[in-house]
Amino acid sequence: MWVSDGKTAGKDHAVLRCFLHRSVVRTARGMSAGAGRQKSPVFAALAIQLVIFIPLWLLRPLAGELLGYMPPLLWVALAGGLLAGIVTRGFGFSAPWVIGQVGAPPLLVLALALDIPSWVFPLVLLLLVLLFWNVAGNRVPLFLTNRLTYRAIEEVLPDRPLHFVDLGSGLGGILRYLATRRPDARFSGLETAPLPFALSWLMGKFSGSDNLEMRYRDIFREDLSQYDVVYCFLSPVPMPALFEKARAEMKPGSLFISNSFTVPDHQPDEVVEVMDRRRTKLLVWRM
Repeated sequence: MWVSDGKTAGKDHAVLRCFLHRSVVRTARGMSAGAGRQKSPVFAALAIQLVIFIPLWLLRPLAGELLGYMPPLLWVALAGGLLAGIVTRGFGFSAPWVIGQVGAPPLLVLALALDIPSWVFPLVLLLLVLLFWNVAGNRVPLFLTNRLTYRAIEEVLPDRPLHFVDLGSGLGGILRYLATRRPDARFSGLETAPLPFALSWLMGKFSGSDNLEMRYRDIFREDLSQYDVVYCFLSPVPMPALFEKARAEMKPGSLFISNSFTVPDHQPDEVVEVMDRRRTKLLVWRM
């Protein structure tokens, strides 16, 4: 039996606070130091969960003695999720990450309690990996361009034959739309998340457009000099490097269009505001 007096408990809590502080600070420093290397926040989020859950699990017997009964695992999961959310927000993560951190532990416990077949978990994990592949590698989520933005981009395009590329094309919706509206132009999509690429490739084949191609390719390995218009809807992380690549490779007079995400220290030549719910802004640079 674990017997603890007040002083020992106080020391335990002090040690726990010190452990949590040092571990999370190391995680945050690693993220900051690796920002230039584009480290993924996925691993930092997992580290925060582990740093919080392990001490809570180890303190569960002590809490059981103080309360007179062993706290249910769901309570531990709820407490761990709440603490993980607070810590995650404290280190500057966005709201979706915080919500995920809060909800993941109790949802996992509930899934285990429902006695879901064991094969479901690796299947769900595999599908998530295939869908959000670029989050782990390049810190680029799957953002989908809406139909109002399709029309806004169509209006920005020059009225002449051109070659348009969508960097990180996701499901390829904008490319299929433009390919049917502009038969005089060519449209290419580059994607490295396996599931979105496979779906976009299939939908492109069934669309019947012969001026459309979907390619499995890293955007930083592509030569941008062959394109008249480069469009991207990525995240703030790759934008500085991608913009420098575009400036170095794109032809004079070509267009670089970013959906929503700016380039530090580089003001766009034009900003097109889309009248959708999120007030999308298309940032246009003339090379």
